[in-house]
Amino acid sequence: MQNVSPERDKNESLAAKRNWAAPLARSAMILALLFAAVLLVSNIPAIPSAVGISAPVHTYFGSAALALAGIGYALLQIALRPSRQTLLKRLLLAATFVAWAVDQLLPAGPIAVLVGDAVIAAYVLDLFWITQEQREAR
Repeated sequence: MQNVSPERDKNESLAAKRNWAAPLARSAMILALLFAAVLLVSNIPAIPSAVGISAPVHTYFGSAALALAGIGYALLQIALRPSRQTLLKRLLLAATFVAWAVDQLLPAGPIAVLVGDAVIAAYVLDLFWITQEQREAR
């Protein structure tokens, strides 16, 4: 009979629960890339209109690419388990992609402007953090 401590069982259980996140993150990122590729290909003038996509579908594909990229990145962070500070920064970046996806679907108006401005502010903040970290690493 094998003697396994409850603490070890708990740690193995937590690791198993996180293992689902990495493959799901990869799948979300691959789907995001596929949506982005379709968007780019649909803009090639030589592509017949039958292969091109309509404006509303184009909007949905763009939104899906952004949302899946954000969700995939968030799932990857769950699997990687960085420090709390790093996790919060990375989840803000992931949420910013999701917010940008939502913004793509909003009708023009003050709410869309507010969401768009929040996305811009979050991206600027993220770049500020990156530049600070790179400066400190020198």
